[in-house]
Amino acid sequence: MISEQQLGKALEHFGGIIMITDASGRILFVNERFENVYGYEKSEVIGEKPSILKSGFHSRQFYEELWQTISSGDNWRGEMLNRCKNGEIITEQATISPIYSEGKKEITGYIAIKFNVTEKEKIKKRLEWKEQLFEKLFENSPLGIFILEEISTEAGIVDYMITRANLTASVIFNRISFINQRLSSVLENQNLSALIQAHKSVRHGDEIYEWEDVCKGKYLEFKLFAIEKHTKCLLISDISKKVRMELKLKENENRLKELNETKDKIFRIISHDLRNPFQTIIGFSHLLNQGIENYPPETLKEIAAQVCEISEKNYQLIDDLLNWSKSQLGQLSAVTVNVPLKEVTDKVVSYLKPQADKKDIQLINDISDNVVVRADKDMTEFIIRNLVHNGIKFTREGGSVYCFSEKDDQHIKIHIKDTGIGIHPDKVSKIFSLTGNLSTKGTSEEAGTGLGLMLSYEMVVLNHGKIEVASEPGKGSCFTVILPAAS
Repeated sequence: MISEQQLGKALEHFGGIIMITDASGRILFVNERFENVYGYEKSEVIGEKPSILKSGFHSRQFYEELWQTISSGDNWRGEMLNRCKNGEIITEQATISPIYSEGKKEITGYIAIKFNVTEKEKIKKRLEWKEQLFEKLFENSPLGIFILEEISTEAGIVDYMITRANLTASVIFNRISFINQRLSSVLENQNLSALIQAHKSVRHGDEIYEWEDVCKGKYLEFKLFAIEKHTKCLLISDISKKVRMELKLKENENRLKELNETKDKIFRIISHDLRNPFQTIIGFSHLLNQGIENYPPETLKEIAAQVCEISEKNYQLIDDLLNWSKSQLGQLSAVTVNVPLKEVTDKVVSYLKPQADKKDIQLINDISDNVVVRADKDMTEFIIRNLVHNGIKFTREGGSVYCFSEKDDQHIKIHIKDTGIGIHPDKVSKIFSLTGNLSTKGTSEEAGTGLGLMLSYEMVVLNHGKIEVASEPGKGSCFTVILPAAS
């Protein structure tokens, strides 16, 4: 049997707060823990009512219901907020029970056993706040997030089950629901393989495995790390915009480099290809000026022919330079009309025949009278003239340059085919670029600048067409210009 003294000692040193009142609610006993928690001395509270601890947070109804419960003989259990002597508010988990007289005839008092759960509540609220914060971050993260559970066989991990996914993941993969879906149904096979490979590198939560890949037509960045032993978190970032910007920047850098190289080549053309012919003309002029009467008619005729040829070539070069400058300034535009193709090729063949005759090259115009393209007439003539001229330049004596066409419902294919020396495969892709088109001398040492082919390409594009090249060294080339057919 426990003595009253032993019981009193046990109550005094009990780890929780103990408060005993009489039937009217006046405090008869508090233990040491009461003093430590509330900051009151026993002498300050004995004879007082528990209302000395009221925090002001609970309503009158709260206390009335509490008093009704215990005064009717029932136990009251719950949480309450009380105020310490220093004004601090604490949270308590309390059980208040009635004390009966011998024989349980009447209630003689009440005993309250309470525990200070303030820190526990703070921790609980902090955890709740962190959970809410995590949820907000999870749902509003600019990164796609998957929470994954491993799917394993004896052979190892074969897939992952998606247990959670945020809104950004839905946007990235253009999919509404992921829950309980296999990751393989979302990612392409190569990405899943990369993920399983990444798993082997991630053993602990502080290890992060990163890689980039293309999935569903988007450039994605992946980051994988462990949350628990069999649970992983996969972060997905859509870096398509960044990659495109980098590609655009690289494209602009290459374009700037190409423009600088083009500028340098234009200066070389002006200083050499344009200047030298004028020096020849000036030289002839001086000779004639010093004594034209000293030259026989045959010599004068020969000089006049050379001056005429040089002037025509220089005029063509200046015209090409002007067209090039317009194209660089965006001022080269096409005036689209119906162009009878036979009329254009007849004019080109007539113009270039003297040049072809010098090399005994046969010009064959096999374009039908009824072929009509929808394009700029001057540009069409420029394109065909340059391609035929190019064929003459790179065809040996006795060869041929052949013009013919094919027609379908929407386009006309104009073929300029020669029996010349052909183009090396490495140079075909660069032939329409001024920087890549390193001008090669013709079979009779004819000079050139490369401007004509470059401008021809730009003019074809301006006329909503395209140009193709088929060539084999030693066997000749075929340039095909595809332009819209007139309706």
